[in-house]
Amino acid sequence: MPALALIGGTGPEGLGLALRFAAAGQEIIIGSRSRERADEAVAAIRAAVPSARVSGCENAEALGRSDRIVLTIPYGGLDAFLRSSAGGLAGKLVVDVVVPLALRAGVFELVPVPGAGSVGELMQSRVPSARVVSAFKNLSAERLRDLGSRLEGDVVVCGQDPAARAEVAGLVALLPGLRPVDAGGIANARYVEAITALLLNLNRRHRARTSIAILGLD
Repeated sequence: MPALALIGGTGPEGLGLALRFAAAGQEIIIGSRSRERADEAVAAIRAAVPSARVSGCENAEALGRSDRIVLTIPYGGLDAFLRSSAGGLAGKLVVDVVVPLALRAGVFELVPVPGAGSVGELMQSRVPSARVVSAFKNLSAERLRDLGSRLEGDVVVCGQDPAARAEVAGLVALLPGLRPVDAGGIANARYVEAITALLLNLNRRHRARTSIAILGLD
């Protein structure tokens, strides 16, 4: 199976997903603005998962090395990234894990995405040929990085391309304890992003690491 390139793979969510996918046997490419930070993340992954197949490089090189991109950069850097790197996403599977959040007066809030209802919709409009799928947005970065903690809950998968959604659902299924839930079109990403803000506020209030589970599905 082709490697997964995690752009922003040195951040909390990106590193957590990289650790979990490396433990599941996936080949991982860590992309970063800094080669040094990418190498540090690679060392951390190899220390936690000795069998990991992982390498690190700058973002532009990572984009060129894989057709399966997992985008985990902070929302504040998304516009600049799309302006400089949209060509590297064209025609590829792009897994959108970005959530537009701000912390104000101790409360997490969803930030409006100019010209779009969600980050996923923005990405699809900026790179029309990409197969954008929003997923993994409600997973705790802290729990992802704790390989001794079993994951649990549902991962909502949204995108315009049914085959792309099925491919991402297959990635979700590689991580024990998680269930992929196909939510159809990319417009549903706006509701998934809002849930992330709620979960983070619950975590702060209850000192917990929450996730979601959708009842009533077969």
